[in-house]
Amino acid sequence: MSALRWISRATIAGIGSAVMAASAMAAEPSLEDRQAIEETLKRANVGFELSGPDLFASAFAEDAVYELTGQGPVFGYQKMRYSGRADIRTIIGDRLERARNTDPATLSYDPASLRRYNRNTDSFIEILRADTARHVSTWMVVMKTNVDIHISAIGRYEDELVKRDGEWLILRRVRSE
Repeated sequence: MSALRWISRATIAGIGSAVMAASAMAAEPSLEDRQAIEETLKRANVGFELSGPDLFASAFAEDAVYELTGQGPVFGYQKMRYSGRADIRTIIGDRLERARNTDPATLSYDPASLRRYNRNTDSFIEILRADTARHVSTWMVVMKTNVDIHISAIGRYEDELVKRDGEWLILRRVRSE
């Protein structure tokens, strides 16, 4: 093989490797993206736990969908599918309204002592592209009242996230029990 042909092949191979390496680096998720996704998921969880409808809804895209699987009705939810951020906000807003309208005499606990803890575990975030990610986790709601402490519900979240205008948001959440 002539020296020129060897150099050409070596040069082409080197350029190809450099292009592949640059391409792989561009597809590599950044630490900032992972942290931003974690912050979005935290807003959804803390907003749910503390009954903050605005904080909860801020984790979702304007055109997001929140779905519950299985047979309805599901305790604490008025329907099985919520479409759009405003509708998703009602998940918490409706719960607060129902609590305001509940006669305390019909309850077996003191509402003032109620504490709700939402815990997510086994969280797995996969950044698929620069503007798309997937998240799955196991969730559990623990209720503490003056009567007892108990696990209220347990299940999985499967989320699709998108990055829009530099912000990661949940585009679709499927909640299963």
